[in-house]
Amino acid sequence: MIAVKRLQSLIWILLVALGALGAYLVSLKVATERNELMKVQAQIARARADIRYLETEFSARASMRQLERWNQHDFMYATPTTQQYLGGERALANLDGIQPNGPDYVAPPVMVAMVETPADLPSAPQPAPASPAATQIRSDIAVIREAHAADNVDAVARPAARSAAEKAKEDSDMSKPNPVARRAERMAMLDAKLLDDSTMGDISTKAARERRKGAR
Repeated sequence: MIAVKRLQSLIWILLVALGALGAYLVSLKVATERNELMKVQAQIARARADIRYLETEFSARASMRQLERWNQHDFMYATPTTQQYLGGERALANLDGIQPNGPDYVAPPVMVAMVETPADLPSAPQPAPASPAATQIRSDIAVIREAHAADNVDAVARPAARSAAEKAKEDSDMSKPNPVARRAERMAMLDAKLLDDSTMGDISTKAARERRKGAR
């Protein structure tokens, strides 16, 4: 009985190991198939790109006239000729370099100072004769200026006269009494009326009585 139980346990262990190994092999197979599928998809994408390229090329070659027009107007490509090929290294060495785009540099001329003699100097320009119209215009301008100056003198004299009259008015105003002085005079007159001789006598008698009472 003990041997049978041990054999059964060994069989179960073998079965579990075989199941795990089979599952692992299946997962590997699935991974390899997935990689193959991805490769096939990449090949399909490349084939589609090639098909599009070929279709474009076919459509372009089908319209050679249009390409020729584009070349004549825009690209201006041309096939190489025999003159463009060199015979050897000597011809290559004798070949000129790249031509400059702009003109060659030319040094500016040197400026030299020269001594001028009095004879070489230009003569002074002679004044042109004055025209009678210009003299007439100048005389008219002088007359206008004199009239304007006379008007200014009158305008200055008038404010001076006005200022003298205003000064006279101010002097007359100064001769009048000041309102503050008038008010002070009125107050003094009221005090004099209130404090007459009778009131002053009453005040003196009352003061004498109070002194007597204080002495007793």
